[in-house]
Amino acid sequence: MRNQLAKALNALWTIALGGYLGLTAGLIIGITTIFQGAEKIAASPGVEPYSDPMFAAFHHKAVAGYTGQILFARGGITAIILLGLAAAAWTARTVLILGQPGNAAKGAGLARAIALAGAVLFMGLGTAVTVKINASWPGLYDTAATPDELATRRADFDQLHQRSSRVVTIAWLCGLVALGVSPWCKELTPQTASGVPE
Repeated sequence: MRNQLAKALNALWTIALGGYLGLTAGLIIGITTIFQGAEKIAASPGVEPYSDPMFAAFHHKAVAGYTGQILFARGGITAIILLGLAAAAWTARTVLILGQPGNAAKGAGLARAIALAGAVLFMGLGTAVTVKINASWPGLYDTAATPDELATRRADFDQLHQRSSRVVTIAWLCGLVALGVSPWCKELTPQTASGVPE
């Protein structure tokens, strides 16, 4: 029974991590495409304050940004859930088995554990930055702000965006490593009281 549960947890963490990787890659590609498309057709928002002439140079960014931040917020929540599920399932599986991988698999097993922990850590950092980005985004279109204030806000926003991009990319790469080294990780086998595998 314990062996079957371990196998189920192994399948769950693999599927969840794969889902996280696919979803995150899809979000990045989708949002990038939205911005490129909005710029190409010189999209212009139809609602205030985004449509104000003082933001004419940023109209396409307002259209793409409004759509993109909603997409990233919703997709990001799903990605966090998937990554958290993967980490929880992998941890539960490891605790359940309480075995040791063979000598040839130790390096790969350790790399997988570190990479998965890194993915969770960096995705958490990326989420914190994304929350700040979504909170500060409307301030870029504040008609009561002076040009200097808006320029400062845009500079701060760009720094946050670059930071978010870096940590989300690192999280994604860590997840990719965790999944990629799995074939080289010897699967742990639950032992009975007599020491014979179940």
